Amino acid sequence: MKVMVKRLIMWILAISSAFILGIYLDYNVLKFVFPIYVKILGVIGIIISFRMLQVSGRTLKKYGMADEWGWTTKLVKTGIYSCIRHPHHFGIGIFTSSLTLIIGGINTFIISSVVIWILIVWFLKSVEEPELLEKFGDEYIKYRGEVPMIVPRLKCLLKELYRGVK
Repeated sequence: MKVMVKRLIMWILAISSAFILGIYLDYNVLKFVFPIYVKILGVIGIIISFRMLQVSGRTLKKYGMADEWGWTTKLVKTGIYSCIRHPHHFGIGIFTSSLTLIIGGINTFIISSVVIWILIVWFLKSVEEPELLEKFGDEYIKYRGEVPMIVPRLKCLLKELYRGVK
């Protein structure tokens, strides 16, 4: 099985497990779900995350010279990648946290958000960053020193999400 498929399965299992536990607690133990205005915030978060995933994917496709899905042969440092080193993972985190606001209550939000953000940071530090360092060497070390890993430069990010891929 290809590495990307294994990673995708890992993410789906982790997110699903956290969602199921949180939803169970919200609907069967506390019997509390978020009010409509919180659910609307969740919808806004999902829209923003979709845009982030779209822009990061298109930027990688355009500038990364992908040799297969999910792998690039060139370090992309332009566009959204000048604001945050891992916009795709950030988008997944925003999507997951936003979705919990729509479908659950406080337990779903806390459990799922904590699980996904810990998983994202762990994955980036233990898998993604070492792979990129090995693949791109000194160029990545320089890039890593200039651009934040997972907490974006907000002004830069908003500009790139509005602008899209040029």
